[in-house]
Amino acid sequence: MNFGAPIWLWALAILPLLVLLYARSERRSAIKLREFVSPRLLPQLAGNVDRVRRAIRFAFVLLALALAIIALAKPRWGYTYEDVKRRGLDLLFAVDTSRSMLSNDVAPNRLERVKLAAQDLITELHGDRVGLIAFAGRDFLQAPLTIDYDAAVESINDLDTKTIPEGGTNISEAIVLATQTFGKSAMGNRALIIFTDGEELSGDAVNEARKAADAGVRIFTVGVGTAQGSLIPVEGKEGGFVKDAKGQVVKSKLDENRLREIAQTTGGIYLHLENGPQTMRKLYTEGLSKLKAAEIDARLSSRPIERYEWPLAGAIVALVASLFMNDRKRAQTPRRSPAKREALVAASLLFVAAAEVNAVSGIDLYNKGQYEDAYAQFQKDLQHNINPADMPKMQFDAGAAAYKLRDYDKALEAFSQSLVDRSRRVQEKSRYNLGRTLEERADLRKTNEETLKDLENAAQHYEQALKLDPQDKAAAERLEIVRNKIDKLKQHPKQPPPQPQKNQQNKKDQDKEQQQQQQQQQSQDEQQQNQDQQKQDQQQAKNNQRQPNQQNQEQNPENQKDQQNSEKRDKQQQPSPSPSPGGEQKQPDQKKNDQRNGGQSPTPSPAESSNPLPSPGESGENPSPSPGENSGQGQNASPSATPSPSPAKPRSGEIKSAGEPSDEQQKEQAAEAEAMERGEMSPQQAARLLQAMKDEEARVQLDERKPVHRVYNDW
Repeated sequence: MNFGAPIWLWALAILPLLVLLYARSERRSAIKLREFVSPRLLPQLAGNVDRVRRAIRFAFVLLALALAIIALAKPRWGYTYEDVKRRGLDLLFAVDTSRSMLSNDVAPNRLERVKLAAQDLITELHGDRVGLIAFAGRDFLQAPLTIDYDAAVESINDLDTKTIPEGGTNISEAIVLATQTFGKSAMGNRALIIFTDGEELSGDAVNEARKAADAGVRIFTVGVGTAQGSLIPVEGKEGGFVKDAKGQVVKSKLDENRLREIAQTTGGIYLHLENGPQTMRKLYTEGLSKLKAAEIDARLSSRPIERYEWPLAGAIVALVASLFMNDRKRAQTPRRSPAKREALVAASLLFVAAAEVNAVSGIDLYNKGQYEDAYAQFQKDLQHNINPADMPKMQFDAGAAAYKLRDYDKALEAFSQSLVDRSRRVQEKSRYNLGRTLEERADLRKTNEETLKDLENAAQHYEQALKLDPQDKAAAERLEIVRNKIDKLKQHPKQPPPQPQKNQQNKKDQDKEQQQQQQQQQSQDEQQQNQDQQKQDQQQAKNNQRQPNQQNQEQNPENQKDQQNSEKRDKQQQPSPSPSPGGEQKQPDQKKNDQRNGGQSPTPSPAESSNPLPSPGESGENPSPSPGENSGQGQNASPSATPSPSPAKPRSGEIKSAGEPSDEQQKEQAAEAEAMERGEMSPQQAARLLQAMKDEEARVQLDERKPVHRVYNDW
């Protein structure tokens, strides 16, 4: 045994409370009677009242109430089995859930319009099985074929762009899955309705459509969107729009030619989704109704047997027994108390009144002007509602409250969901309210494009409202007003306020100055790093050059003696000028400056001086001759009284005398040899090292400045 509406069983908890109230009432009545009437006269005045029969009568009333509550809970036990035959069509809805369906070239977006259109088509069906396929980069059977239209509508409402995790649009896979789902059902009664924008990024839908036609599947395509297309917004806090692999913003457009070719391949038709109810009615009358309705084999179906008649009959019997039972000891004309009848009626209608309080509480708050509380109550009623038929009307009420709160987005969503109501009056009022909401939101828009789009959508809703009710004068008046607004907006577009532009320009200038300061700071840091690196390289080169020079001096003592003899002959041939003090002090200062200038040679170039290059001993630190001269004259040689610079030492491989002229190449080699003897870098070596460091720095900066593009390929 089970119950169809077990929530009513909670009402049985009121019975103990009623028993307590009855006992308290009897006790208080007895006390008051003894206070009012003398105990001696009490048997004569109240002796004909039978309290036991009164208690039994009250028990019958409680029993009738309990059985009525049980009947409302719909008790069931047992099953009936019967063969069920069905004639109708097998229809599969294939809905595109890729991110391109978020484009808002149709309000509120393509996916929401498709969901409403699919629900409009379901309202036109009678006895046909329906199923749902969601597809994007791949496909998925969201709901199998069923005659439970409420479950199908619920599956449609659950669709969003996250239903299929793999992005893209593959219509061919949806066609293959539909063919497999139909299986071996009756030929001629199978149809696939595809809702998409037609942009197929992978697959070959036309080829798969031919295979589906051979399997007896008729395909009807419904295109959503516009040929001009629109950008695809990115969901999330960052916002923005979808970009391709090149970093360009993607613009999704409706491909009507592809959808028309798919439909014509199987003998179906193509329709452009402009007005949901009318387009779906046209699809049913011109396409689906012409298909052959096949008779499905009989299936054994079991249904639970409703047994509410038994407790309901017992409640009636108990109530009648309580009415006919007399609580007097002797037969007297019964005097019915209106208060008792009212109490009985109030007890029987207690739960009905409790159920109605929640239904009207939101309306009462709305009428009192408490729109925020009314909207919260409507949302609460929607969450606890168990009857799907009441959902559109509740959405209508919630939309009205949201409109009063000037929350136009929530109002649009609620009024859109109320369009599925079967009542033409509710549909007409929903259309009118959608037009008013869009018209109000258009006044708050900042750009001409958004304002014009809202006004055009409002005009469409007013037109649909007039089609449902041509006598609606308010819709006709608002339609005329909206059309005038559209004409004025096209002739005189809105001018953006100048102040935000000024603030924006100031912000751009500040950002530009900050960026320049950051670049200057970065350039200074890089120069400092380059100078530190150059000093380290110079020190390393000096250390590397000193080692071979020392080895050469130890291994070639004979060459040093020849060079010393040659220096003596040169000194005899030309006079020894006395160096000026200023010239001797300039050499160390010049050497320090050259070291700070990035590793240039501390000796002058051949073009600047015609005198021989000084030896390492002539650095200005000591006026005595160089160690090379003393080593050539012997141990007892005495220093000269007049300090004079010693001539330059012969270079490695040089055979010409010091006074003979040499070409430019020999001079460069001589300068390099001179620098190597002193453990320093030549100008040519320093230039090559500096150029290599610049090339390496440019190469590193180029790698760091590679642009990083965030690419989206799944639309």
